[in-house]
Amino acid sequence: MSAAADAPRLDRAETYAETVHRIYGDRRAASPARELLLAVAYALFVAPGEPGRVLNTAARALGRSTATGRPRFDALVADDAPRYEPPRAAADWGPGGAPGCEAPRLRPYVYRPRRPATTEEEGAVPLRPLPEPVVHVGPDYVPPVDYRNEHGICGADSHHKVLELDPRTGWTIPHWFCKRHVDHAERVAEQVREQNAAAPEPIPNRGGLLPAYFKAPWEDVYRHYAPASWKPPSYGLSADDWPDPGNPPPVRSRRLRAV
Repeated sequence: MSAAADAPRLDRAETYAETVHRIYGDRRAASPARELLLAVAYALFVAPGEPGRVLNTAARALGRSTATGRPRFDALVADDAPRYEPPRAAADWGPGGAPGCEAPRLRPYVYRPRRPATTEEEGAVPLRPLPEPVVHVGPDYVPPVDYRNEHGICGADSHHKVLELDPRTGWTIPHWFCKRHVDHAERVAEQVREQNAAAPEPIPNRGGLLPAYFKAPWEDVYRHYAPASWKPPSYGLSADDWPDPGNPPPVRSRRLRAV
């Protein structure tokens, strides 16, 4: 084979190496998303296949899930659909699982051990009290400060949730309060009422990596694999196009034609 015939193959190999290098250096690409991007890059530059069927080749390379038996490509593409996911603390938690009450603490928290159970039965043999535990620490040891005292919050089991929307990003900021601080919950809800009404559409914080690397009709692809309730965000499909006021802007990726 002549050098002229080898040139396109060498160019593809060089482009594939550059793409893999960018994928591994992308702080936004966690392990599942990185695997999806690498599979598409492999199908585009390395794997022999029919033109125009790059995604089918990538799906075959990813195989099937051992748990469900379904193609792994389907779930990975659905997870890459650009969207906003609120924090876990904003979900509907019960009193035992919700974050502690964030109302201000009036008195420092002091640990009070529960009193041992007693019996009034005559002739009952009292249990021998256990010896005090011995803790060996260094001379410079400082006991930790309870988080409730450190942050000056109540910390009791919460029952009331108030959601605040960031006026810059539209992201959800949850606030939780216990039964004793219902008045704080009502006051915060009133304070954020107008702010929430004027908040913008939330900036996506998940997905959007496939359009950042490859050119394709990704909206049609996402509509096929994502849930029926998914809608394309107004900020665009590519994560490169989303504003991120809390962090420096990511390095924009040179998009390659995939399909």
